[in-house]
Amino acid sequence: MLHIILLILKIFGLLLLGILGLALLLVIVILVSPAVYRLEASGQDTPESIRGKLRFHWLLRLISGELCYEDRHLTWHIRAGWRRFGSDMENNSSGDSGIMEEKLPEQRKEKPEEASLKQSQVHEKNNSPAGHIAEKERAESSESGQTGKKKDSLHARAEKFWEKIKYTIQKICDNIRSLIKKKERLTAFIQNEVHKSVFFKTVRELRRFLKTLRPREADVYAEFGFTDPAVTGYVLALISMIYPFIGEYTEILPDFKHKIFRGRIFVKGRIRAFHVVSFALRLLMDKNVRTTYRHIKKFKL
Repeated sequence: MLHIILLILKIFGLLLLGILGLALLLVIVILVSPAVYRLEASGQDTPESIRGKLRFHWLLRLISGELCYEDRHLTWHIRAGWRRFGSDMENNSSGDSGIMEEKLPEQRKEKPEEASLKQSQVHEKNNSPAGHIAEKERAESSESGQTGKKKDSLHARAEKFWEKIKYTIQKICDNIRSLIKKKERLTAFIQNEVHKSVFFKTVRELRRFLKTLRPREADVYAEFGFTDPAVTGYVLALISMIYPFIGEYTEILPDFKHKIFRGRIFVKGRIRAFHVVSFALRLLMDKNVRTTYRHIKKFKL
C-alpha cells in the first residue's frame, strides 16, 4: 500500500516538474524571442504624397501584422495564432449596420403626420380668445416687471457693483495665494535629494535602453523648411536631441529660405522583451525609485 502511494506521489511530482519546466521554457522564449519590424515611408511636399508601411512579426510569426498608410487612408491587418483582425472586417460590420439603419425610416412613416397635427392644434390655441387673453396677461406681467426694475434706486445698484468688485478682487488674491503655495510645494518636491537621484538614474537607464533599440539597418533622408526660419531652427534643435542615436543612419538637410518637405525612411530592426523587463527591474529594485513613486502618488498641488 505504501509503495502505491509513493508511486502516485512520484507521478504527480514528475507532472508538476514537467509543467513548471514548460512554463519556464515559455517565459524564456517570450523574453528572448525578438519582435522583428520593418518600416518604409516617403513623402514629398503634400500630405497626399505621404506613404508608409510597417510590418512586424513575433514568436516565429505566431503574431504578425501590417499597417499601410496611403492616400490619407490607413489599413491594418493583424494575425494572432488562428485569429485574424483587420480594417476590412470593420468595414464589413459597418456595412451591416448601414443596412439595418435603412430599414428604420420605413417604420417611421407616421411621424410627420403626427407632427403636423400637433402644429395645427398649437395654432388653433393661439388664435382662440383664451390664447389672446393669456398673451395680454403675459405682456402686462412683463411691463410690470420692467417698471419694478426701473424703480431700483441708484444706491442699490452702486452697492451691488461694489460687492462684485470686492468679490473679484478677493478671488484674484485667493488664486495668487494658491499659485504661490503650489509653486513652493513643487519646488520642494523637485529639489528633494532622493527625487533628484531618481531623475538622473532614470535618464541613465533610459539611455541604456534606447541603445538596445537601435535598428540593424536604417536609411533616413529628410529635407525640410518652413515659411518662418525660426520654426525651422526649433525643429532642427529637437532633432539634434536624438541625433546621437540615429546620426550614422541619417541625412538631414534644413532649408531656411523655402517651404519644403521631402524625405524617405527605411528602418529594420528587432526588439526583445528581455530588454524591457530588465529596464523595468533595474528601476523597481532601487529603493529611491519606490520611495519617489509613493511620494508622487501622495503628492497634491
